[in-house]
Amino acid sequence: CSLLAARREQESLRAAAMVGARYECLGVPDGEVYVTPELTEALVRLMRRERPDVVLINRPWDYHRDHRYAAQAVLDASYMLTVPLMCPDTPHLSAMPVIACWEDDFTDPRPFRADVVVPIDAVLDTKVGMVCCNESQFFEWIPYNAGSHEAFRAFPRDPMARRERVTGWYRTKARRIRAAHGTDLPESVECAEAFQISEYGRVPDPEEYPNLFPLG
Repeated sequence: CSLLAARREQESLRAAAMVGARYECLGVPDGEVYVTPELTEALVRLMRRERPDVVLINRPWDYHRDHRYAAQAVLDASYMLTVPLMCPDTPHLSAMPVIACWEDDFTDPRPFRADVVVPIDAVLDTKVGMVCCNESQFFEWIPYNAGSHEAFRAFPRDPMARRERVTGWYRTKARRIRAAHGTDLPESVECAEAFQISEYGRVPDPEEYPNLFPLG
């Protein structure tokens, strides 16, 4: 497990470098994410230090328990960002960030609500490139977990063939999101992503959306 964790970290660093982002891991082991005082305080300190305008998470109902608890931990930490006596060693924020959840198909307890839809035609190739950096996840674990040993062995080994497969996956999903939620986008837009604004963070004014979620 430690070898896989180290490999995943290197893959994440490569993906972040593609867009000039900084990667940081809080070190919680796989399968052991819980909403605890320790994790909540770590998230409070991290978000106070980074002072983000927008925090992106999955919704707190997801197929993976780590995903559910990670999202819930962010939501639990959000209000505390402005409370001076919480983690007083780190200066508190004057306002909470906007918290946005990316699109999903889950309907229990309620379906996704598209509050903002963003064209991604210009950056789809970059997104695919970042995904392809995560080889152990997308080219090994997901094919194996989704089918069988045979599905794992049959997955393309050639980098270009892998990239074509991933491009197909994400273009299909982005087209579906555009068709389902992007009716107000220009006809020239083919691919889109949608986000639901969480009421646990700051709800932006309508005129703020173009700056927080650039439309291309």
